[in-house]
Amino acid sequence: MKMARKYPAFLLLTTMLTAAGVFASVLTVLRSSIIREIKKNGAATVESFASTNAPFMLTYPSDPERVRAKLQFNLLAVAKNTDVLNAQLANNEGVIIASLVQSELDTKTYLSTDILGPDADPIYMTADKHAYVFHSQVRYGPDVLGTFVVTMSRTPLELALRRATTRAMIFAGGIAAVMCIFALLLVRREVRPLKLMRVALSQIAKGDFTQRVPVERNDEIGELSAALNRMLKRSELFFHYVDKMVIERLVQDESLTKPGGRERDLAVIFGDMRGYTAMSNRRTADEVVHIVNTYFHLFIECIAHWGGVVDKTMGDAIMAVFERADNEGEEGNKRRAVLALTYMKAASRVLNRFLMIRTANGERLAVEACEFGFAMATGRAIVGNIGSRRRMDYTVCGRVVNLASRLEGLTKHGEVIIDNFTRLGTSDLIQSEPLPPVQPKGFSAKERVVPHRIVGLSPEESHKLRIYLKQMFNFVFLSQMVIPRDLPVGEHRPWCNEAEILLLKIIAETPIEDFFARVDTVTGEFLRDAPADEPTPAETDPTAAPA
Repeated sequence: MKMARKYPAFLLLTTMLTAAGVFASVLTVLRSSIIREIKKNGAATVESFASTNAPFMLTYPSDPERVRAKLQFNLLAVAKNTDVLNAQLANNEGVIIASLVQSELDTKTYLSTDILGPDADPIYMTADKHAYVFHSQVRYGPDVLGTFVVTMSRTPLELALRRATTRAMIFAGGIAAVMCIFALLLVRREVRPLKLMRVALSQIAKGDFTQRVPVERNDEIGELSAALNRMLKRSELFFHYVDKMVIERLVQDESLTKPGGRERDLAVIFGDMRGYTAMSNRRTADEVVHIVNTYFHLFIECIAHWGGVVDKTMGDAIMAVFERADNEGEEGNKRRAVLALTYMKAASRVLNRFLMIRTANGERLAVEACEFGFAMATGRAIVGNIGSRRRMDYTVCGRVVNLASRLEGLTKHGEVIIDNFTRLGTSDLIQSEPLPPVQPKGFSAKERVVPHRIVGLSPEESHKLRIYLKQMFNFVFLSQMVIPRDLPVGEHRPWCNEAEILLLKIIAETPIEDFFARVDTVTGEFLRDAPADEPTPAETDPTAAPA
């Protein structure tokens, strides 16, 4: 049972038991008080009658008829009390000489021995429990002249007890209601921070470390909330440096956290900025970092969209890995990786086109157009934890990683190059053209590869690409990454709205092949045809026979 239900239920039960105890106590007190008052009144009545009529009883033997008439008259005065059921007066022998019941006068009737006995209780109840019997001796000095008996109904007592029960119930119910209200308010106050923590922790379990719990109290719960916020702040900072997907994978499969590795089907992507040295010489350190972060923001979003993991960023370069899931087909990770590769390239080209247009209009932006080259290779590689107990990296190593890195070195003009094995599994998604065979550095002559340059996408994937780009280049991205830093605050929104319209136009009107065309990294102009005298990369061995 949840605390939000358990504690109110416990407090409600405690309150009800307390109210029941209060009710029973109040009822007992009222009941005792009413019975005591009735007995007091009854005893006072018989004592008063006995003392008042003692002189008449003294003269009874000399004139019985006249005295009996007088005593009967006095009994009728007692009977005016509606609670009196019967009144009897007996002589010293126990013979009833006056009574409200005529049959007791017509015949010689004696009082009950329970009344006449020396140890008789002056007050007792009748057998049917519906009346009290009060009796008192009529004395004149030390002489006992007779006995006076009054039988009073219990109906008034029962009515009084009902009223007392009602009052006690109302009193106890009021106490219970007040206690419940205060208890529920107290529980709500105590449980509310815990509910907020539960919501925050559920979001944290999903990987959202931006959650914070309000600290509204100075007690232990407030200290717990503050400690949780400190932990979240540290965790959020930590996940700026570690890909969340890596953590999710390690959490789902704890065996991956152990030292060692395993061989898996992988797709590896490398991307590197062209002209980084010249750009860093023109810009300050803060500007260089902001430019690189702007492009890497786009790349990381594309990688995450297609389920990849950023293995590392190396200055102006980025490496991403797409591992084949257990429930995925043999070509699944390869297809996701090649689409992420094309999305990354298209995003950088859209941003470059936008920056060149705005710069040509005389705007001084915080970001300048930079060209990136991308390469991808697929195959089997070792995935595991490399490092020591103090510092561990969950990374990949093997031939496919080296191949992707070497192919990236061929992208001098911002090309997107893949190996032949990647092309064979993704030919329905992309359009590509072969390049001359190369022997990457560190590979033997028998391991020459035929790289392919991506030149376009299928119509269906082209449509999906444009939709994604429109979602990526939104108001938030522009306001955080691209907007001129010296722009007045009041002009931020109009500038972003205008820039967003221009980006939508670029995305809609740019031919798909322009996203992947070769460019001059200095001028940004397209190179439609590869120059015939383009030198062979240093790692290429022209004497080796093609594989």
